[in-house]
Amino acid sequence: MKTLLIYLMAVWLCEISMRAQDPSPSSAPSPDASEIPKNYEIDDEENRLISPDEKYAVLFPVRNEASDEENGPPYPPNLLVRLKPYTVLAKVRQPGLPIGWRDKLLAEWNGNTVVAIYVESKWGIADLSVYEIDNDKLKRAHPIFTEARKYFDRDFHQRFLKKHPKEYDHYTFVGMEEVSDFEFKGRQVVVNLYAENKPNVAPGPIWSAELLGLWNFDTGKFDKVDFKPGEISIRKPEE
Repeated sequence: MKTLLIYLMAVWLCEISMRAQDPSPSSAPSPDASEIPKNYEIDDEENRLISPDEKYAVLFPVRNEASDEENGPPYPPNLLVRLKPYTVLAKVRQPGLPIGWRDKLLAEWNGNTVVAIYVESKWGIADLSVYEIDNDKLKRAHPIFTEARKYFDRDFHQRFLKKHPKEYDHYTFVGMEEVSDFEFKGRQVVVNLYAENKPNVAPGPIWSAELLGLWNFDTGKFDKVDFKPGEISIRKPEE
């Protein structure tokens, strides 16, 4: 019995020793940020703003939390960079969004050289561009959100504001829980956007529209667009 206890104790001590030698996730090497400018920083806690191979990253201007009125906004642009040797590949958002700002700059990588950079606001997506990198240089930028918004702008002004000219000239993109705003499909991106003029459920004339599109990296434009205007209605005040 004593021999068995000694054996079990030895096994237990050996296991503890081996666990102590295993590197923990927190001790994993971080990307080399030694060459980035002092007025920029990296945030990759949850936003996937560093490429899987840790070669490229999206940078944030350092926020002056003491006084935003003194040092910004506007902040210098967010940058897509090669970390080492440090090289700026593109200005991806200007003026820039710092970490902790009310709108969030996020990224989704498709491999190591294709990245979708987008802005998430209160109600949903507010910007989306895809950047292709080749041989450590920017190959092409795809302004997907800008092109998609043209469909919404045209319908909102021609179909809604002409009928209700006193309404506020603004609408908001709203995220839908059941579908993603965009998704990589090989050399294409599926885009699913929805917008309305009063997402806060305010009363009055209501406009909405939805777009389902397929963006082609090779042509740099939409291959297919299915734009669906919603019915214009009047929302009554809550009693």
